Amino acid sequence: MKKTILYLAVGAALITCKPKLEGELGEAFSKVEGLNGTWQITEFSQRDENNPIKEVRDLSSFYIQDGIESTTITFNSSNMTYTAVPGPGKNYIGTEGSWHLDNNEAPTELIFENVTDTLSMLLGSMPRVFDTQLDLELPRFCIDASGVKTETVTYIFQISRQ
Repeated sequence: MKKTILYLAVGAALITCKPKLEGELGEAFSKVEGLNGTWQITEFSQRDENNPIKEVRDLSSFYIQDGIESTTITFNSSNMTYTAVPGPGKNYIGTEGSWHLDNNEAPTELIFENVTDTLSMLLGSMPRVFDTQLDLELPRFCIDASGVKTETVTYIFQISRQ
């Protein structure tokens, strides 16, 4: 009984001693504006989705090679277009097109659209205008004869603001 009273007294003291919140958080940053600018692939890895431990392998050498400029992407948030200068490795997004987020307030995907294709990449991180890192993930699938889709690997691109 004494322990219960002691716990209640300590709990009441903690509740009453809680500091009062002051100030404001400010306005939420624009997710669209956070992408504006030029970005360059700096790391590339592959996650094995069929492996129980989801092993990740660094395959940066596929996209990053000495003496060759790696792929750069320039996002223009005023007209929602992009241009890309391909470097080593596979170019999934083409050289130009438009882009948008699946949700401008709480995005989970970055969608690239060009003349021939539309590609949706998962956002591993969403940069603010002052952030220097963007992580994009591209899941890859196999579809069997009955139409069942099985995720096999995920390509992870780490991209840095230039």
